Amino acid sequence: MTKKRFVDPFFPNRPVDDPNRFSGRETQVDEVIDSLFQTANDNPKHTIITGDRGMGKSSLLLQTKLLATGDNRLAEKLRIDLGLEAFNYIVAWHDANYDQSAEHIVFGLLRDLESSIKRFFNKFTLELDVYGLKVSGRDERERSIADLVNYFCEMLEKSYKSVTENKKNGIILFIDELDRVKPDSGIATFFKLCTEKLNREGMKKISFFCAGITGAVQKLEEDHGSIFRTFRDVPIPRLTIDETSRILISGFDKAEFTFDANVLNCVYDLAVGFPEPVHILGSEMLSVCEAENLTEKDFENAKIKVVTDVRRNKLRSLLQKAGYGKYQQILEAMAAFDGAYVPLDYISKYIGYDQNQFSTNISNLIDRDTITRVDKGVYTFVDPLLKEYIRNFGVLNIKKNDEDDEEGQIYMDV
Repeated sequence: MTKKRFVDPFFPNRPVDDPNRFSGRETQVDEVIDSLFQTANDNPKHTIITGDRGMGKSSLLLQTKLLATGDNRLAEKLRIDLGLEAFNYIVAWHDANYDQSAEHIVFGLLRDLESSIKRFFNKFTLELDVYGLKVSGRDERERSIADLVNYFCEMLEKSYKSVTENKKNGIILFIDELDRVKPDSGIATFFKLCTEKLNREGMKKISFFCAGITGAVQKLEEDHGSIFRTFRDVPIPRLTIDETSRILISGFDKAEFTFDANVLNCVYDLAVGFPEPVHILGSEMLSVCEAENLTEKDFENAKIKVVTDVRRNKLRSLLQKAGYGKYQQILEAMAAFDGAYVPLDYISKYIGYDQNQFSTNISNLIDRDTITRVDKGVYTFVDPLLKEYIRNFGVLNIKKNDEDDEEGQIYMDV
């Protein structure tokens, strides 16, 4: 019998852009809606969405943009009161990157804002001053943060008048991947000075919405200690078993597959609350299933396919990025542990070092986004599939006497 072709209902490689496919996160959605409502009522709430890498921050930020521009589907789906019939903001979006300064971000936002306003108001132009905001080359002209704030607010004032006169709710400025911006870029000082100036000058229907990995705001604090008072933090926790199940059930239903109940628990236990593995496993289970009822055998086959084929190169790259020597020993120990959350005592006994002999390695693995701390003395993989990869292929060559910890050769067929 020929297997029926279907549209894959799972999407691990991109943010969720369809409100009908966005699952869970009711508390966080309610908080961003409240920020939009407060800003519309002259009480701007500058907001940053934080969470571990792959936790769905960009998806929530994108859903916030849809809500801000009048798409009520998510609010209706979750039965959350908007406080208004619909939001009607002008929005601008910028994706931050490692090599960008505060000037790059300012110009990116203004350029997108100008395009957004032109779609509503003909012949509108901000007359952007490009000469001081070149985006390449070492000879980029530097401006003080204070000058940059004055310039940015001057441009916003031109926009603000048109926006408010045409009965819009205000302006929302979105910045994704804020954690990529270097703390010494001056961006935190820019946010602090800019939000204060906007408030002083009565432009209270403007707010920033940002997203970045957990710790992004803390890193920005190195630039300006008051950044915590500038942003409302909306942390995204890991998915609960109920949220994980809803994602899977919704996808299986769309593809018209039935499933054994234990399949949901299998995926939750492996994904440990990360959305991406849930989508990957859901997608591959549908791919490997030869009937139209998903079983635990399909889960096992999908898991093997993911680590040996679909995500093999990515997982190998993560392992190489982690470092050699003790780094690989730590990861080998964590992969050998039966549960997802690995105690430091177990790692210490497994690799034969006192905790103070590898504490720096643990910190570096966290900085390299290989593992994350879930509690005092307890760690887990940032990508849960890396554990399965190590169990299948092993780690890189472990040199127990290698003090450099950054050298090594391939230990097994990776």
